[in-house]
Amino acid sequence: MWCGGCGIGDRIGGGICRRKKIEGEGKKGGMKNEKKRSDDAMKARFRYIEHTSDVGFEAYGDTLEELFANAALATFSFMTNVDEIDEEEEREVHLNAEDLYSLMFDWIDEMLFFFESESIVFKKFHLKIDEENFSLYGRCIGGKFHPEKHSSGIIIKAVTYNMMEIKRENGVWRARVVLDV
Repeated sequence: MWCGGCGIGDRIGGGICRRKKIEGEGKKGGMKNEKKRSDDAMKARFRYIEHTSDVGFEAYGDTLEELFANAALATFSFMTNVDEIDEEEEREVHLNAEDLYSLMFDWIDEMLFFFESESIVFKKFHLKIDEENFSLYGRCIGGKFHPEKHSSGIIIKAVTYNMMEIKRENGVWRARVVLDV
């Protein structure tokens, strides 16, 4: 079933597109319209973007820590309704990378690893990012994903560097990330 709002099929069922619900808007966005986004979009934590064969999002944050937390939320939100997840598990993450793009890649890859290996979905993040040394330290809080209890969305195979972009505009960090499905 197609929602018509985001242009991507409703993977949950029931005729209600979770993307439209999560974004809080039904406007069709995408790569072609990214320059036209409003100030409201910049205040949002993330928004989904169209991609021909994969899925993607733009995440926003006033700080790099907020940007990375919102990127993780966007990733998990493709897979399930994050609001349904209990806060009963906590994990520490330590990452070092060569640049900011690699740090984002490694961060999302680490989130996918936790989902695949332990069925954990995180929804709260306490992060510290060293922008000069491209390192991240943080605590992630969430819970176990149970398919019989939680809604299921899209299966994400991996994060990609395809069309990845991280930059600061008008005091707000923005990251574009495409995920392989």
